[in-house]
Amino acid sequence: MKDPERAAPILVLFDIDGTLLDLHGAGRKAFAQALEQVFGWCDELAYIVFAGATDLDVLEQIFRRHQRTLTARDAEQFFDALPRHLEITAEAAEITVYPGVSGLVDELARHPGVTIGLVTGNIERCARIKLERAGLHQHFELGAFGHEHGDRRVIAELAIARCAATLPPGTAFRKKFLIGDTPSDIRAAHHIGAVSIAVATGHHTRADLLAAGAQHVLDSLEGAASLLLA
Repeated sequence: MKDPERAAPILVLFDIDGTLLDLHGAGRKAFAQALEQVFGWCDELAYIVFAGATDLDVLEQIFRRHQRTLTARDAEQFFDALPRHLEITAEAAEITVYPGVSGLVDELARHPGVTIGLVTGNIERCARIKLERAGLHQHFELGAFGHEHGDRRVIAELAIARCAATLPPGTAFRKKFLIGDTPSDIRAAHHIGAVSIAVATGHHTRADLLAAGAQHVLDSLEGAASLLLA
């Protein structure tokens, strides 16, 4: 007889940059190019820390730096231009897909009891460009994105609501995981009641991630399926 508790579905949410892949500066370059095109600002963005940030939060920081107030129209124009620049910079950039990522995502996607999704600081069109460049795009239909809110915790709320809406009525996720590489991902996981799995493939050390409260810290995602599917 099947254990109904073990038969209940599992949710696994992923960050992108530093967790699944690295495009080695293509995103920063695209951001700078789009700023110059849309607003005429020549800005190398040396003061911006992209790791753990959202695109909307980054844009707000840039506007404060230039002593401007970001409007909805400004954000719309910028986020319309940004993917066009990223398509070019991403195509030219070296890409690293971190160890274990492709195998893990493939295995989770084959598992009938698992829903996978995104909690990313990228706007949706940029997220799709990066995932396609990495050969991972076919597995990620659900999620929430960096143009929807400046706070990653709110993005995580949106993602979990969208994923839960795909379940049959009366069904809830037995386990929820959020996998990321920054303290922002860890805070988002705690905010939505998910198990935080931090992977030390980005800019933060194992010690940083443990200090931020991650429940599990991994050197890579190789072998992570056993933790997620237990």
